[in-house]
Amino acid sequence: MIKNLKKELKVAGFKIQVKQTDQTCPKHPKVHLIITDKSDEPFCPQCQLEKMEQKKKKLVDDFKIKSVKGALRHDSLIDLPSDYNCTFDTFKAPDGTKEAQIKHRTKVIAYELMKDRKKPMHVIFYGTPGEGKTHLAMSILNAVNEHADPPQSCLFVDVNELFNRIRDSFNNPNQLWSKEYAINKLKGVELLVIDDLGSESAMKLDGSEANNFIQETLKKVLEQQRCIITTNLTSRQLKQVYNPKIVSRLFANSRGYAIDFSGIKDKRY
Repeated sequence: MIKNLKKELKVAGFKIQVKQTDQTCPKHPKVHLIITDKSDEPFCPQCQLEKMEQKKKKLVDDFKIKSVKGALRHDSLIDLPSDYNCTFDTFKAPDGTKEAQIKHRTKVIAYELMKDRKKPMHVIFYGTPGEGKTHLAMSILNAVNEHADPPQSCLFVDVNELFNRIRDSFNNPNQLWSKEYAINKLKGVELLVIDDLGSESAMKLDGSEANNFIQETLKKVLEQQRCIITTNLTSRQLKQVYNPKIVSRLFANSRGYAIDFSGIKDKRY
């Protein structure tokens, strides 16, 4: 039965004439169902409002997820754009080889990073150039970026590109990647890859020790608790290049997560 009672509802700024019925909503017993000239069946205005709020929340949540996942490609500093396509599936590792062992180990690491987003972990890939360190570091990042639930913010930074950008900012105020921006950006993500740490372009000309600017920046960046670091240097060489505070932060939380890639066939050919 429809009561002889007319009301106005405001929906998205529009006024709608409605009539109240004797029926109440099973979910909201104190709310009477209403009917409009364009509706065939009575409906609960409170239920409709909740549905609209749920849709709005889903749109916001979807946007946040898209923003977090999109940051990997939008904000990373990468040497070769093709590196974004590196996945576990594209890493060639015949059964019984060292490549296969390392691939399996890095898959486990990716799972650990997805499972426990708060676990401090410094993963270190070391060995000579061309052995697949960058490929598997990006593979982990892509796996976490795609499958972590809830999503985790991920960033890939080529160390040479990073310091080139920062140096450019000294004379160019329009350059986004100032030292302060870089430190905050790298410390602000949940999972960071620092690629090619210790490479020649990041050293002084004599190659004995990274300059003070590099040292100070890296010391702050390595406060990031969840890192994957690739380097062509051994632990002994890193200790020769960087001061003890850098080395200490670099190897913090790395027990069981330092992987030697030496002996793998060059993946670049």
